[in-house]
Amino acid sequence: MSLRGIMTMSDPQSQVILLVIAGLIALALLVQAFVLLAIFFGLRKAAASTQKQLEEMRSSVMPFYKDAREMFVRVAPRIEQTTTDLAELAHTLRTQSDDVKSVTSGIIESTRRQAARIDHVATTVLDAADRAVAFTTESVARPMRQITGVLAAAKAVVDVLRSHNGAQPRPAGKPREPQTFV
Repeated sequence: MSLRGIMTMSDPQSQVILLVIAGLIALALLVQAFVLLAIFFGLRKAAASTQKQLEEMRSSVMPFYKDAREMFVRVAPRIEQTTTDLAELAHTLRTQSDDVKSVTSGIIESTRRQAARIDHVATTVLDAADRAVAFTTESVARPMRQITGVLAAAKAVVDVLRSHNGAQPRPAGKPREPQTFV
C-alpha cells in the first residue's frame, strides 16, 4: 500500500494512522523548536558571558595599554637620540682609534730608528774603546815588560854581586837542599 492508497481510503483506521503520524511530526517539530530555543538561550548566555569577560579584560588591559603607549611616546625620542649619540660615539671612537694607531706606529718607527742609532753609537764607542785598550796595551805594556825585564836583570846582577863567590843567593826562610844528579 502506498501513501495515496491510504489517503483515499476512508476507513477509520487509516485516519487514525494519519493522525498519529501527524501528531508524531508535530511532536518532533515541537521538540526541535525546544532544542533550538535551548541552543539559542545557551548561545545568548555564552555570548553575554564572553562579552562580560571581554569587557573585564578591556578594563584591566586598557590602562596598561594607555600607560605603555604614553611611555613609548615619551621614550621614543630619547631612544632615537640615544641611538644617534651612540652612532656618533662609535664613529668618533673609530676615528680616534685610527689616529692612535697612526701615532703609535709613528712612535714605534721613531723608537726603532733611535734604537738603531744608539746601537750604532754604542758599537762605535765600544770599538773605539777596544782599539784604545789594544793601543794602550801595545804602547804601555810592551815598554813596561821591557822595563820590567831590565829591572829583573839588574836585580839579578845585584844579587849575584852581593852573594859570596858568585853563587846564587838563597831564598830567605827555606833551608837549602842538596842537589843530586842522577
